Amino acid sequence: MSNPNRRTFLASTAVTTATAARLSAADGAALRVGFIGVGSRGTALLRNFLDAKLGTVVAVCDLKDEHAKRASALVTGAGQKAPTLVEDWKKLLEMKDVQAVVSALPCDLHAACYLDAIGAEKDLYGEKPMCLTPQDCDRVVKATGASKQVVQIGFQRRADPRFIEPMKLIHEGELGALVEGRVMWSNSWGPLGDWFGKKARSGDWMVEQACHNWDVINWACRGLPVRAMGMGRAGLFKAFQPDRDVHDYYSAVVEYENGVIVNILHSWVAPGQNGKFTKEFNDEYTRLNGVKAGIDFNTGVIAYRKELNLPDKVGHSAKGAINNTRLGLEAFADSVRTRKAPVATVEHGRDAVLACLLVREAVYQKKPITMKELRG
Repeated sequence: MSNPNRRTFLASTAVTTATAARLSAADGAALRVGFIGVGSRGTALLRNFLDAKLGTVVAVCDLKDEHAKRASALVTGAGQKAPTLVEDWKKLLEMKDVQAVVSALPCDLHAACYLDAIGAEKDLYGEKPMCLTPQDCDRVVKATGASKQVVQIGFQRRADPRFIEPMKLIHEGELGALVEGRVMWSNSWGPLGDWFGKKARSGDWMVEQACHNWDVINWACRGLPVRAMGMGRAGLFKAFQPDRDVHDYYSAVVEYENGVIVNILHSWVAPGQNGKFTKEFNDEYTRLNGVKAGIDFNTGVIAYRKELNLPDKVGHSAKGAINNTRLGLEAFADSVRTRKAPVATVEHGRDAVLACLLVREAVYQKKPITMKELRG
């Protein structure tokens, strides 16, 4: 089990709402931010940052000129001055005007960028997965602990009341003793190419995509898995991407410290029709069952065993559509302003990666792997 510290404890008890977290220029506390990596995810973060009026975008870093220019146009379109454009994140980190950094780079660059940002004494919102190796995770955790910086990992579900409120109920015993979990990624909108198709860059799908789900399970179980076993297939989309080496399908069974058994099925083989999502095959969920009840985290529905004679209910009070990417950024801005622990800490980031790597190693070796073996 990971050792909880004050930073992790405070973050796990923080409840962030859009109203409480939002900063604006009128508050006199606007952030001065540099964006590193403005591809698809980085652009989504930038749009949400601007829409929420969380601060001034001082600089943008991206190797691709078209990405940087698109980001600059979004910034000026929001009524701000054109940001400085650079190709090297080290140059951005040297800028005195940059108070905080939002980073959304390919996964293999996370550790180096995050360590540089912490070393430059910049507050950091870093996309998930935090790193791709246990050693790099440990380095980021150590550097953060030795610094005064706010470092938030991009698990936006930890800023979402649709997850925060049900987690409180789970920890209070609403589901009873936890027994089993189920995680599904059945993607009919792929395969994805470029660096996503290369395991050295993405960490494979067990890490790049599934880390959100394992963070939720870790959160619910308040611990780490102890062993996993799994199998899978790669090489199904070589015609699409000749140098592709990620898994296109895998399934695994994972046992947690508290005895919970979690089954995961993760596939890019799900069929679609005419480029559209096919509802029957395109699915993603994280579910958890106890001896009294079960929860589907996507809908928030808690269903009770029939002998309890209790009606199903939604385990959160949120109404209408919720943009948890925006909530995550608002929570980060609030932590920067107040200096309180972020909602998604580097310890959360490390533990999610450890769960992911345990599954990945079990699938790669096609035999049971323990966390002790993974950690050496």
